[in-house]
Amino acid sequence: MTPTAALDAVVADVRFHPGKTGPDGFFTALHHIGLLSHLSLRFAGDAHYHLDSAHETGSSWRPVEALTDAAVPLSRAQYHYAQAMVPLAALSKPNPDTSTAARLHDIEHHCALRMHLHAAAQSLDDARTALRTPTPARRPSPSAPSQVATSEQTASRRAR
Repeated sequence: MTPTAALDAVVADVRFHPGKTGPDGFFTALHHIGLLSHLSLRFAGDAHYHLDSAHETGSSWRPVEALTDAAVPLSRAQYHYAQAMVPLAALSKPNPDTSTAARLHDIEHHCALRMHLHAAAQSLDDARTALRTPTPARRPSPSAPSQVATSEQTASRRAR
């Protein structure tokens, strides 16, 4: 499975099983954290594989850059799911208190939950964009010698 297909599968699972309050929502958030952890680990491993290949054969750096660029928003999504655990836990407790203060407290937890779930979904969209958008080619740094200068230096050494 390609990295893009793996990410699409995780995004489909996240959208098919949205976060909600109650014990099922807590389990769902744990499941999403597990999927994101596994995917981040896979992206890091694939990037390492491509990095070795790029060093040995001089092949394209694009896969390395795409995978590492996508790993950052994946980590952010994982962070937001972990943050969503706090309001999920608070909203999962049975609460016989029906006072105005208790209801306002629940509203705060619902708002925090929605905010973190929305931020996680946005981070997953960012990861998709990072995988699909080509990275611009890097220019050599000004301090690095150019290829022409290096060739001239090599030629002058041979002549000596």
